[in-house]
This record gives sequence, C-alpha cells and structure tokens, in this order.
Amino acid sequence: GLAGWFLLAVFMQEVKPGVRATQEDALVDTAYLLAALVAEEVKAGKIDDSALMARIRGVRETPLNVRVAGLNKPDFRYRIYITDARGIVIFDSTGKAVGEDYSRWNDVYLTLRGKYGARSTRAIYGDDSSTVMHVAAPVRDGARIIGVLTVAKPNSVVQPFVERSQRVILTQGVVLLVLSLLIGAAFAWWLSHSLRQLLHYISDVEAGRKASLPALGKNEIGTLGRALEAMRHKLEGKEYVEELMHTMAHELK
Repeated sequence: GLAGWFLLAVFMQEVKPGVRATQEDALVDTAYLLAALVAEEVKAGKIDDSALMARIRGVRETPLNVRVAGLNKPDFRYRIYITDARGIVIFDSTGKAVGEDYSRWNDVYLTLRGKYGARSTRAIYGDDSSTVMHVAAPVRDGARIIGVLTVAKPNSVVQPFVERSQRVILTQGVVLLVLSLLIGAAFAWWLSHSLRQLLHYISDVEAGRKASLPALGKNEIGTLGRALEAMRHKLEGKEYVEELMHTMAHELK
C-alpha cells in the first residue's frame, strides 16, 4: 500500500507536464504550418492584407461553445503574432502589440538565430496560474529567416483536463490503497487466528491436558500443526515403552 501511494504521487506529478508537452507539440505543428502559409505576405510586406490572418481575427471574435471530452470550450484561445527579422511585431491577432519590440523574448530571440524558440510567461505578475505557452516558427524566404510567427495559448485552458485526470487517478489510487489495506488486514487476522489456535493446542499438550489438533487447513501452519501432532504421538509412545520397561525390570527384580 505504501509503495502504491508513492507510485500514485508520481503519476499525479507527471499528469501536468505530460498534458503541457502534448499542448506544446500541437503548438509547434500549428506555428510551422502558419509560418509557411504567410511567408509570401511577410516577404511582400502585406501581412495586414493577408486573408488568412483576417480569418484568424474573425475566429477569435466568434464564440465556439463546444465540448471537448466533457468540458466546455467557450472561445478560440490562440494568440498569433508575427515579427519581422528585427523582432518588431508586424501582426498581432489581438491587435495589442503591433509595433512593439519582441526581439528579447525567447521565442523570437532563439528562432531568429535558427534555434527552437519557446517560452512560458506569466500574463499576471506573480500568478503562476496565468502562464501562457508561446511556441515560435521561422518565416523563411528560401533559407533566409525573414520573420517569426508565434502561437500562444494559456496553460489555464488545459488545467481543467489536468485536474480531472488527477482526480480520477487519486480516486482510483485511494480505492486501490483501501483494498490493499483490507487484504492485508484479512491476511493478518487469518495468520494471527491460526497461530493462536496452534498456541492453545501446544499449551494444552504442555500442561498434560487432553487436546485435539484444531482444523488449520492445508497450509504452512496446518502442516506445522500436523507435524507437532505426529511428534506428540511418537513421544507419548516412547514414554509408554519406557514406563513399561521400567515396570518389567522392577517386576523381574
């Protein structure tokens, strides 16, 4: 039960990073796909006229109200922004950061240098539940990186799935722990009960009282009891023979 509890704790700890890794993998695919689709507009400097980006803005403003695995998803939670080769934001699906310098953020900084760029940043200072995952992909003109497209999604979106999985694991783990304790208690009671019966039998034999071997079953304790019973009969037979020999010797004398 103790080993099961520690195993349960490990499972509980691994749910959250596992779900977030899955989310990051989906963000990578999305970022690279969109970066390839907008490469021509970024190269031509016409990202504001991009029909794709206009549709993305429209999706953000449209309520979804769909259910995913039993949980409600009210709206589109992706934020998409694009920077140029200097790290200046030239498109933001929220419309908030256009013109800002994002060149020092890890997603942009690393991607512009040909590396994998990603970060998880708090939207509210000091609030760990407000973290947002950002994954970037390079916008290329041939082999040259001309910009960075970042897809961001709040980690709070997947938190209900994490909490539900943790509740299920915890519930099943507690049931398993209770069952293991019940099985252990039943085995301990059976063992102590059988040993008490055997000890009472041995005490009666030792005191010279008439005693019969209790029914101990076909197990190790039963085998031990039957061995003691056989030993008792042999010892009693030996005592009878010794007593008879002593009596015969006395009578012969």
